[in-house]
Amino acid sequence: MRVRRPGLCKEPVIPLRTTLLALGCATLSSGCLGGRIADVRGVESYITRIELEGVHRFKKKELLAYLNIGESSRLVWKPKYPFSEAMLPIDAERILQVYQAYGYYDAEVVSMVPFTKVGRTRLFGRHPGERRPGKTTITIVVREGAPTKVTDLEVHFPEGAPEGPKGDPPDPKATPQQLANASMLREGDTFEIPLLNGSNEQIRGKMQDRGYAFAEVEERAVVDPGRGVEVDFDLRPGPFVRIGEITIEGLVGVPEKYVRNEIDFAPNHRYSPALKTRIEQAIYAMDVFQSVSIAMDDQPSRPGRVDLTIRVVESKTQSIKVGPGIGIDPVRWEERVSMLYSHKNFGKNLTRFDLRVTAGYAELPSLLRPEAHGPLLRIEPKFQQKGFLEKRTTWTLAPGFELGIWQGYQFYSPTLRMGPSRFFGRHVQLELTYNAHFVDFFNVSPALNAADSIVGRDFRDPYFVSYLEPELTFYFVDSILKPKNGAILGLLYDIAGLGGHFSFQKFQPTLRGYYTPHERVTLAARASVGFIFPFGPNAGAPIDMKLYLGGSDTVRGWGLRRLSPRVLDAMREDGTCGTTDTRCRGVPVGGRTMVLANFETRVRMVDKLSAVAFFDMGDVRAGTASFSPKNWNYSVGPGLRYDSPIGVFRLDAGFRLNETDQSEGERIWAIHFGLGETF
Repeated sequence: MRVRRPGLCKEPVIPLRTTLLALGCATLSSGCLGGRIADVRGVESYITRIELEGVHRFKKKELLAYLNIGESSRLVWKPKYPFSEAMLPIDAERILQVYQAYGYYDAEVVSMVPFTKVGRTRLFGRHPGERRPGKTTITIVVREGAPTKVTDLEVHFPEGAPEGPKGDPPDPKATPQQLANASMLREGDTFEIPLLNGSNEQIRGKMQDRGYAFAEVEERAVVDPGRGVEVDFDLRPGPFVRIGEITIEGLVGVPEKYVRNEIDFAPNHRYSPALKTRIEQAIYAMDVFQSVSIAMDDQPSRPGRVDLTIRVVESKTQSIKVGPGIGIDPVRWEERVSMLYSHKNFGKNLTRFDLRVTAGYAELPSLLRPEAHGPLLRIEPKFQQKGFLEKRTTWTLAPGFELGIWQGYQFYSPTLRMGPSRFFGRHVQLELTYNAHFVDFFNVSPALNAADSIVGRDFRDPYFVSYLEPELTFYFVDSILKPKNGAILGLLYDIAGLGGHFSFQKFQPTLRGYYTPHERVTLAARASVGFIFPFGPNAGAPIDMKLYLGGSDTVRGWGLRRLSPRVLDAMREDGTCGTTDTRCRGVPVGGRTMVLANFETRVRMVDKLSAVAFFDMGDVRAGTASFSPKNWNYSVGPGLRYDSPIGVFRLDAGFRLNETDQSEGERIWAIHFGLGETF
């Protein structure tokens, strides 16, 4: 006999024997629920263990999520579950309802047997004989039975097939068969209430994606327990609509025209939930709103049009952050204090102004044995505005000043960076900047001033360089900020010679790839090469703009910028260099050819903590377009990542795997702290 139950998706079927079992268990505590209980009169008991027998459909954690009972944790901040025998018949009923919701209509709870171990007597209790809470184990035995399968699934249009825009023929991508294919349930699958509800939403969403904003779906299921289920979906598509008028409410200091510039793709576009999400994301990306909500009219405002109302709440326009920091690297320590002031609506025209000031002190190679040390100061103001001259283009003006120290020299440098950046579509970004640097060195190593230095004319003190930097980036990833799947291709090109002491071209393509085979595991890879080509009468590149590797972001078995051609400060009489004299390790001077490859396996262990295993390869050569594969440097190691509110904190330990012509005097390991993913 078949029973038609139209509301099955909201009210699972419960056989009569379920009620009888629950009532019987409630009255016969010494029967199916009345397990062995020691003398626990006046003693509180916690459930510490639940054993499941005969349960195959669910994992323990999944089934317990539906119940009142649970396993108490030993950790004080984790929940504890006091034992109450009155909860057992209630949870027996719940277990059956869960099984029925997942298609097991013949399931039975055979027994729920508690066993309580009396707690020990307190040594210093308030009353004589007072005991600690006892420990209760509950054994649940279930007979699951056979699941009920879906034997037939169909989609119907009771009021006729959906019409296309302007009375066109029915939409060819909204046929009953195609909509049935969108269902989470399939013929032959076990009938499950969550999948039935999900199928309703999937079919409705597919119609909305096609422009039918007011589509409604009603599901019906004819259940023959243990034999099969016939599922029908009645779909009323409603009219095809496009986005009509858009009203924006809640604006105070943000000019409306800038918001409309960001969502100008929406008017007259076919309605879909994805389009609403895209509108929200575009407005949030302006970084001046703390909340954005979009409401759709209940019915078309006019034939073929639906109006939207966007309600926004502006965030604070100004903020200031101050904090200390420390940098630790095998060849450099630094202690610093940073301040960041931001104004998101400077000048009332959405100009963003950021001022970052960092002051500190650095010791080389470490705080405990500083062979070179000096102050640090970076002042970095930056103005950005989107919509000047062209509404999609963002303009940047960033003057700056830096006082710093590197191996072999100290310096101060005023800088300038300015230019436009624009996205073309959703996948391509083009940035063009003009850059100017003036650098004055002091406390320079004698190795850099020597007449026979191999760096030759490339070391000038002071120097000025002026160059253009176009950068083209292709994003084919699921998320630009935190990619999990896809690839990013970046092409960086510098051309210097527009005045100044140096003329060169620098070209550096980089390819990054991401793949997530499991929600907790991401594989990431990066490959890059770099070339510097000097040209003209001022052929050369300044020492601080050459190519370097080593450190937390490149080859992690090396110290910061240590993987590079070097000029030696001191050496043994036989012309070799050892590890005891750190001066003999030399001053890195950079190269003109670079090759780099990285591979990481990232595994999320808990919500915010991840483990990483990495493999790095890299090399830098002094010559132009010069490669030496036999001297490529390899390193491996583990790492940890902590996803904090201000970014991902990173700790890596890298170990070199081989010796090359550049590794003499270098440690075989390095520890790195960083902020943000490596790539």
